[in-house]
Amino acid sequence: MTNGYTAYTGPSAINGEPIKAIVTGTKNPSANRKTGDMLQLWIMPATTLPTEALTSGADQSVCGACVHRPASPEVKAKKADPCYVNVGQAPNRVWRTSYPTDRTTTRNVPMRLGAWGDPAALPYDVANGLVTKNHTGYTHQWRTCDQRFRTICMASVDTAVEAIEAQKMGWRTFRVRDEADPIMPNEIMCPASKEAGFRTKCAQCGLCAGTTRKAKNIAIIAH
Repeated sequence: MTNGYTAYTGPSAINGEPIKAIVTGTKNPSANRKTGDMLQLWIMPATTLPTEALTSGADQSVCGACVHRPASPEVKAKKADPCYVNVGQAPNRVWRTSYPTDRTTTRNVPMRLGAWGDPAALPYDVANGLVTKNHTGYTHQWRTCDQRFRTICMASVDTAVEAIEAQKMGWRTFRVRDEADPIMPNEIMCPASKEAGFRTKCAQCGLCAGTTRKAKNIAIIAH
């Protein structure tokens, strides 16, 4: 039996292009050191292999305006680091696998919304229907997406200025910072990070769940 299911096929909420969303980890536990055992949601172009999507620009349908897309002006100008996800590995493998739509035997563990791809590429009701206790979710589309995503996702920001802007819009933020960049008064270090001593794992923490969690904003040193 496959280790996952198809959660969505249809148009991208970002640009209308066909995408698909796959949940994996339904049978076998994850060994990810930082996140712990979580289901993984992969959001990818429906008709283009992820590695090909990066070079053709078709990844826009699932990554939108993220500054870490390889084709983004920021990455090309070396003002931003490219995405840490190696799409030639798990994303390509998941894309090539045929998954059923049946989710009845899914393990009862937290969901990671967006192992690759932005949750806001999905209709909000689809993404919200995947939410579990202690789920995590992050979006770079916080300026333009369905603003209901504030309730289930963190605004993924790269600067203090962006963090302030997103917070004024009602988002909780997850900010990637340089080591020399100080924590803001309304932030805490990611408890699952190296700088915080790996005090917990995402599956147990659950702080990165948007405004449903009444907590401070989160910051992490770029890694």
